[in-house]
Amino acid sequence: MGLPPAWDEKTVELIVANPFYAIQIAPTLCEPHPTLISREQWIAANERMIAELGPRRWLERLLSCLEGHYV
Repeated sequence: MGLPPAWDEKTVELIVANPFYAIQIAPTLCEPHPTLISREQWIAANERMIAELGPRRWLERLLSCLEGHYV
């Protein structure tokens, strides 16, 4: 099986690292939205990503998301 054609490894990393999917961000920063996964699920997924990618690469992905470069 594999990733959909438009999804590469970096795209998946950006999605997993993006806290938007796990938390309600301050309304002054974006539109309110429902959480798609629990905080615990987001933390567990990102613990795995840190273990796989290493802290530096994970932090680069998180910073990229926070700067608005997300899927």
